[in-house]
Amino acid sequence: MKTIEPTQAVATIFSRYQRQRNSQVPVTATDVYADTLARVWGDDVDIDPVERGLIHQKRQKVISGRRLVI
Repeated sequence: MKTIEPTQAVATIFSRYQRQRNSQVPVTATDVYADTLARVWGDDVDIDPVERGLIHQKRQKVISGRRLVI
């Protein structure tokens, strides 16, 4: 049996969930603004699609902050 890293497990579960629900994560103006500010201030932060998806699910109140941490 192959074991995978926890981050890979989350990515696998989340991508499967998105396929089942046929959901896509929109890029909002706020996301673009935040990325631009981070770049201007020299912060090297790249949010991957899984993180963006989890943030989107929290904004839509599909998952709670507590659930997001667990």
